[in-house]
Amino acid sequence: MQLPIRLAILSLLGGILSLPSRAMAADGGGGGQSFISAMNPGISANGLFLAGVESDDGTIQPASWTGKSQALAGKGETYGTGISVQEMEVQLTAAVDPYFKANMVLSIPGTEGIGVEEGNVTMTAVPHLLLNIGKIKEPFGRENMTHTHALLTIDRALISQKVFGSEGLNDVGINAQYMLPLPWYSQFTLGFDAGQNDVVLGSGNAGGLGYLAHWKNLIDLSDNYSAEIGVSGLTGLDDIGGRSVVGGADITVKGHGSNHHQWNRLIWQNEFIYANKTGSRANLSTDDRQLGGFYSTLEYSLTRVFWLGGRFDLVGLPGATEKSWNGGQTLAGTAIAVLAPTEFSSFRVQAQRQFLPGGHTADSVTGQLNFVIGVHPAHSY
Repeated sequence: MQLPIRLAILSLLGGILSLPSRAMAADGGGGGQSFISAMNPGISANGLFLAGVESDDGTIQPASWTGKSQALAGKGETYGTGISVQEMEVQLTAAVDPYFKANMVLSIPGTEGIGVEEGNVTMTAVPHLLLNIGKIKEPFGRENMTHTHALLTIDRALISQKVFGSEGLNDVGINAQYMLPLPWYSQFTLGFDAGQNDVVLGSGNAGGLGYLAHWKNLIDLSDNYSAEIGVSGLTGLDDIGGRSVVGGADITVKGHGSNHHQWNRLIWQNEFIYANKTGSRANLSTDDRQLGGFYSTLEYSLTRVFWLGGRFDLVGLPGATEKSWNGGQTLAGTAIAVLAPTEFSSFRVQAQRQFLPGGHTADSVTGQLNFVIGVHPAHSY
């Protein structure tokens, strides 16, 4: 009788000791995640609410949603006077299988109409190579891939708005990103899209694709500072029967303090963009076919939750006239203060003056509340 009893006791002890491993197997490997939740995508939602006042040439402008604000040549995106919703966004991300991951972003500009801002899959199975397929915020320059809620300022740089439109370069396409075998981080991207951008492309032809190249480099300057240097190019058939060529260069310097000053973060971002359109379907002067400009932003964190920043914009080539693409030359200065209690919420207050062609001005002070709920993926460095 003693042997069966001993066997029973050993069997019971073995069953007890095996419970943790069985639970880990049921959870899908011990990551604290059930099988059901592992099959669901990470879901997040983001909202941007605005309140502000705008004065064009000294005249208070109505709320932007009324569509009655003064249309001035060279003016960038503004939000009028009053309260409004800038954007609502829902993002879903998940690993499809060991070979692909998927990303989908649905956005609602204002409170009406829903659109697919991004919807793509990325093949990750090939070493040193990423293949992206679908609707993509394309890697042209530094700002284009950044979502609105992740910008330093409330609005996008004026040269980006004028060359690519308010939605940026965001189209259905395919691109391949290859990690070059260099001593520093160096990524080269080649791709093509459907050519639907209605500012620089938009030919409407079945073969009117846009072709893009981008080279990104990250270099450590010291233990506390790094630099990102990039060059970009885009070409494709345009809406006036010719071909557009767009080139860009960007440089960003990032730094942070040490020890108890580690939150003193500094980001200095600069980008230049030049666009040239050809074609004979419109009676355009040479000036009207060309547009160049740049912006420079500076951001400095005083504490972990509070930082100050600013942006300078220049749009229009030297000698630009009222007949040019931008209607002349535009300069703008923007100052901003940001309070971010956590990574899920922030408050921004922005003051901006745009010096427009013809001596016109557009002044605005805008506050923004930014919130995120759910599992929101990290933004690119």
